[in-house]
Amino acid sequence: MLVATNWSSLEITKLVVSALTPILLFVLGYMVTKASRRVEEAQRDAARRVEEAQRDAARRFEEAQWASRKLIESRLALFEEMAPKLNDLFSCFMLVGQFREVTPPEALSRKRELDRIFHSHAPLFSPEFRDRYQDFLNVCFLVFRGAAQPARLRASLAAQKRERPTWEFEWDAMFAEGEESSPDQIADAYDDMMDAFATDVGAPRAGRRPRWWVGVPWEEGSRDPW
Repeated sequence: MLVATNWSSLEITKLVVSALTPILLFVLGYMVTKASRRVEEAQRDAARRVEEAQRDAARRFEEAQWASRKLIESRLALFEEMAPKLNDLFSCFMLVGQFREVTPPEALSRKRELDRIFHSHAPLFSPEFRDRYQDFLNVCFLVFRGAAQPARLRASLAAQKRERPTWEFEWDAMFAEGEESSPDQIADAYDDMMDAFATDVGAPRAGRRPRWWVGVPWEEGSRDPW
């Protein structure tokens, strides 16, 4: 009778194990499937984030390109307005080109016009161009002489009188005698300013250009005015 009871317990155990095995396999399969789905979802989510990041980076790149293009267009428009006036000053102080058409009063007027354009749009220019522009103006003019005092031309009064067919007596007071800039200082400052602007619009820099027609004062190291 005891053997029969023990045998019955063993059979019962076998039956229980047999019954539980499919359940355990089902649970295990369910857990594996669920874990696989989580991994797949995580992978899809990561891929989606990467794709969104790439789209966002592409959008920002396009926006940056657009902003850069508009900035260059704005700089070109401003410089198109400033360039003739800057060239007039260069010609006036270097006594070349159409310098006779730019009288001392007109040179001062050009400076005021340039300063108005430049300072009202200064944030559009690079720090280098702002510095080089100011360097060129400072080489050409003596400024900050006192409240309500106009700038004076840092050019050789004698050379200006000699090279111009007509001269007005009151023009003498427009010159900063003893503070004259030499031709090489003026030319170097002008070339540096042009190079800074070229960089602002992505154009190649030309560097400082020798000007053999200036004569002895143009020789390297000379700081003597004409």
